[in-house]
Amino acid sequence: MYDVLVCGSLNMDWVARVAHLPCPGETVAGTSLQRLPGGKGLNQAIAAARLGARTAIIGACGDDADGAALLATLAHEQVDHSRVQRRSECATGLAQVLVADSGENAIVVHSAANGTLRIAELDWAPTRVALAQLETPSATVAEFLRVAREHGAVTLLNPAPALPQTRALFVHADVIVLNETELAYYTQSAAHTPQAYGELARRLCDRDGQTVIVTLGAAGAVAATRHTFHHEAAPAVQVVDTTGAGDCFCGALAATLAQGSDIRAALPRAVRAASLAVTRVGAAPAMPHVFELE
Repeated sequence: MYDVLVCGSLNMDWVARVAHLPCPGETVAGTSLQRLPGGKGLNQAIAAARLGARTAIIGACGDDADGAALLATLAHEQVDHSRVQRRSECATGLAQVLVADSGENAIVVHSAANGTLRIAELDWAPTRVALAQLETPSATVAEFLRVAREHGAVTLLNPAPALPQTRALFVHADVIVLNETELAYYTQSAAHTPQAYGELARRLCDRDGQTVIVTLGAAGAVAATRHTFHHEAAPAVQVVDTTGAGDCFCGALAATLAQGSDIRAALPRAVRAASLAVTRVGAAPAMPHVFELE
């Protein structure tokens, strides 16, 4: 029995630091360039594992140097990667990440092997919480969530990147976590206060017992059901790099739910974990360990 089973992407991130994000047509000078492990699935799995959850991941990577490096990272973090498929016919996923001095980022993701993960390859393992995002095929994610619910797992969906065909997946998730941009995409509406974000989140609840959480960066996060609303403020921190902050939040939330907490108790821990992550460079390397939160 795992605490957290993640179905998701594995990418090698090429992270360039710049003074500011370029406007259309603008060229800016990079001040540094790093190759760091990433991908929403890998990031979330490492975030959960570092907070003490027994974690496994389902995914796909290339049979290349980047794939070997990502699997070595997972092994080092004590994430079971025996369900990651190796592909000889395509490369490992890649993300091009620009990080401004303000900490804001812009990311281009090349799915490569991540886009080949198929339903037939899903190797289920008993788990308390099943966590997925949308950097692998939506049909695969749908089947993963369906099987997870059949086996009694709490299902958590991070619908990022936002895609038009994936709204139908929401009904399969007990908990949905999305950011302000994704919320605006799925509701076609904008908000400016925690209460307004909560009202929009409530629109996405497909059934009783479902929770929609909106991460709000420095403003923390809101959690809404059809009948309740809660706003969790974030601590003030010095932001260095926001890459992976949402992944950290999801992994920390999944780990805490797996350890027996309810949403109201898990929300503060997830907010604190993400707040720590943005004080560091990179995605997976920035995920905090359990002793840092305590």
